[in-house]
Amino acid sequence: MSAIKQRGFNMVEVLVTISITTVGLLGISSLQLQSNRAAQDSGNRSQAVWMLEDLADRMNINASGLNDYATNGNYACPAAAPTICADYHDGFSRTAAANCSAQQIATFDLWDLVCQKNYVANGTDVRSSSADFISNPVLNVQINAAQQSATLRLTWDTRTSGTDDNGNALYIIDESNERRTATLVREVQL
Repeated sequence: MSAIKQRGFNMVEVLVTISITTVGLLGISSLQLQSNRAAQDSGNRSQAVWMLEDLADRMNINASGLNDYATNGNYACPAAAPTICADYHDGFSRTAAANCSAQQIATFDLWDLVCQKNYVANGTDVRSSSADFISNPVLNVQINAAQQSATLRLTWDTRTSGTDDNGNALYIIDESNERRTATLVREVQL
C-alpha cells in the first residue's frame, strides 16, 4: 500500500461545498420570507377580529341606532369626518365629544372603525385608528332588525408591502395570483 499525500482541497471539492452552502442559505432565506408573510397575515387577522368585536360592542351600546349601522353594500369612507361622538386628544388638549343622536353615533362608529384619519404630528404620519394597522379594510354590515342580529364582514388585502410612486399597491406575492384578500365574517346577536 502506498500512502497518498493530500495537500489540500481540490477545486471540485471547493465548488461542491460552495454550491451546497448556497442552496442551504437560499432555503433559509426563503423560510424567513414565508415566516414574515405568515406573521403579517396573522397580525392582520388579529386586527380584523378586534375591529369586528369593537363594532359589535358599539352596536350593542347604541341599540336604538341599530338600523343606522347597515352599510347597504361596502362602506365608503366619506370625504369629510362626521360629527365626532367620542372624546379625543387633538395633540394639545382633550376635546369633549359632541352631543350625538343614535344615527350620528352609528355614522361615527363606522367611520372611526374603518376610515384612515391621515393625522400628521411633527411631520410624521400618526397611526390613530384600526384602519391604519390593516391593509385596505372593506366593511359590509347587514342588519336583521326583526332578529336583532347583524352580519359583519371585513375584507382586507393580504401580504402587501406598500405602494409605488403612483400609489399602486405592491404585493409580496406574485402578480398573477388573484387571491390577494382575506375575509372575516361574524354573525352577532344584539
